[in-house]
Amino acid sequence: MTPAMRRRLPDSAKPLVILIGVYVVLFFLLAHRRWAVFGNDTSDFGYFNNMFWHTVRGDFFYASATGGSNLAVHTAFLWALLIPAYWLIPGVPTLIFLQTLFLGICAWPVYLIARRVVQDHTAALILAAAFILLPPIVSQNVNQIEEPSFIAVFLLFAFYFYQMERFGPFMLFAGISCLGRENVPLAIAMFGVYALIQRRAWKWIVGPPAMAIPYFLLALYVILPHFQQGAQWHAMRMFKYLGNTPTAIVWTALTDPGRVLGHLTSQENLTYFVFLIQPLGWVLPFLSPASLMALPDLAINLLSDNTALKVINWHYNVITGCFIFVGTIYAVGRYAPRFGQNQVRSGATAILLLSIAHWFLWFFPHQYQRLPHHESLVRAMRAVPPDKSLIVPVRIQGHITSRAHYDQLNYFRQNPAYARQFEYVILDANERQYPPLITQEFFDSFYKNPEYRMVFAENNVFVFQRLGGESDWKIKPRVGGE
Repeated sequence: MTPAMRRRLPDSAKPLVILIGVYVVLFFLLAHRRWAVFGNDTSDFGYFNNMFWHTVRGDFFYASATGGSNLAVHTAFLWALLIPAYWLIPGVPTLIFLQTLFLGICAWPVYLIARRVVQDHTAALILAAAFILLPPIVSQNVNQIEEPSFIAVFLLFAFYFYQMERFGPFMLFAGISCLGRENVPLAIAMFGVYALIQRRAWKWIVGPPAMAIPYFLLALYVILPHFQQGAQWHAMRMFKYLGNTPTAIVWTALTDPGRVLGHLTSQENLTYFVFLIQPLGWVLPFLSPASLMALPDLAINLLSDNTALKVINWHYNVITGCFIFVGTIYAVGRYAPRFGQNQVRSGATAILLLSIAHWFLWFFPHQYQRLPHHESLVRAMRAVPPDKSLIVPVRIQGHITSRAHYDQLNYFRQNPAYARQFEYVILDANERQYPPLITQEFFDSFYKNPEYRMVFAENNVFVFQRLGGESDWKIKPRVGGE
């Protein structure tokens, strides 16, 4: 920041800028470390890096792992905002930095919302810090690349302009948010309910659902099916006990409420719900209707029989986290007039400390330690020419996807005909965290196979080259998501 910029920046804003700057640097370095040492599954890093790699080469939103457009998985048009940055500096580190930047900037609208509610600059700043350290939010820095991390800032600015009763900017940011994913319009539609409770003018009651619901239906019944080319949408497999289409799921939920109630009150759901609200003081999110916008995503997560949606440190809880926190701000603000300035700041500090105290939900130290065979994995990847198709374990996918074709090793079991098209295979026999584990039988299926020859072997890391020339890619992977 230049001296001239510092002079123009209000004193009250400088701590916020410092907060965002320190946060972005710290969590970029942390996230980059986790990726660089192969600390965890990197399949989504690989997926989106490959999508951008194809996009900047003219194949818009194509992803090798699905054999089609990412728009068959999610109506995530918002990714277009990142194309210029990726074109300038391509690679996973760019995506990691942008994700942390977008998450850090969320402190800005949260600060503006909180300052107006609690009428105290310091308390608002503390609440902004508490938000970006809230487990569903801070975890996304060290999670993989996902759409909700980039949507959150637009949703929060939409709420801020709703709060300020500026209808035009509100509708603009709400509309941009809808372009992030097909579920976001449901949260936007809830602004109409919130406006009805507040007895606002009709444009506030009718405007949000009038924009969001038609777009939601368009996304669900026109855009997604167009790009799925007849394949089933992967999201429908997250509600198997209710049905396999949106209509069937809604119908079962309405006609068999006992089944739904039994699922909602399961031990898994109760544990998930406790860890979701515990960092916010249990009851605070429910003391204000400002949390209404969290209900659609919360309902989706609770109704699903896919355990992934109930993992606090995964991206399924970003939107829910945004609005239950906003509800908490309003709960603090409701009681602020009864207490002095110091008490309000103490309350904000307590929420910050609760956010920090739940670090165990997202920070796992072993994921930042180099593997004993780290250098062998690096040399194995270098043994494969960058223009060759490659199939690898999920731990290293985020490092090899700047190429036309790649995929996961487990397709040798799930779809052998598809997997055999790839020109190179990397095996890591040291891997014990992710399937498939490399058994002797699986290793011999390459080592003793005349269609393959070993080109690298070191510390139980192997590279095999398929003989017989390049693949014609007649067999396509699954379109529509995993």
